Amino acid sequence: MSAPRVLLFDLAGVILDFRGVESLHELSGGRVGREAVFRFWSVSPWADRLHRGVCSPEEFAEGAVNEFSLSIAPQDFLAAFRGWCRGPYPGAFELLDSLRPLYRVACLSNTDELHVEQFRTFAIHEHFDECFFSNEIGLRKPDPACYLYAARALDVLPEDIAFFDDNNECVEGATAVGMRAHQVLGCEALKAKLEELTIVAGRNSATR
Repeated sequence: MSAPRVLLFDLAGVILDFRGVESLHELSGGRVGREAVFRFWSVSPWADRLHRGVCSPEEFAEGAVNEFSLSIAPQDFLAAFRGWCRGPYPGAFELLDSLRPLYRVACLSNTDELHVEQFRTFAIHEHFDECFFSNEIGLRKPDPACYLYAARALDVLPEDIAFFDDNNECVEGATAVGMRAHQVLGCEALKAKLEELTIVAGRNSATR
């Protein structure tokens, strides 16, 4: 199989350190665990609306507090929500920069206006050739249309893209449209997967 032309990365849990699971566990007094958190992001209409940019963060916070039966005010939930993303994993941006001479490097993230604003403070755009944020394109993973939107915008076929995400449901969605998709949990796992696939700067003949 030929080398991929594009490397497409999820952000939270792959490039960026994200503490949503831990925060919800704390806010619920230990009642809400990882499984419930992932189920919420997969099936909740509030998560869908937030990620597609069709509700405000304040509306989302009220819906999330109700769904999780949290004993805090929506504004307090929103304050905690703003702090879920703690910045890039050590070495993550350096890894991206080392790949860009040989590949087009892009991100595809289910996210929202508050975190996109935060991404700008991290200078995310300086480390990617293209950034696709669900709230800006109106599509979210694992909707097939979301992946196909990115492929069209990048002007490549889905099979020319290697995709990396921490959520297996999103990995399966990318695979279904023809991308070479891989589940990785954190930057160290990403580095190991890239080495396994021989996608390493200076060791592949792929062209941008």
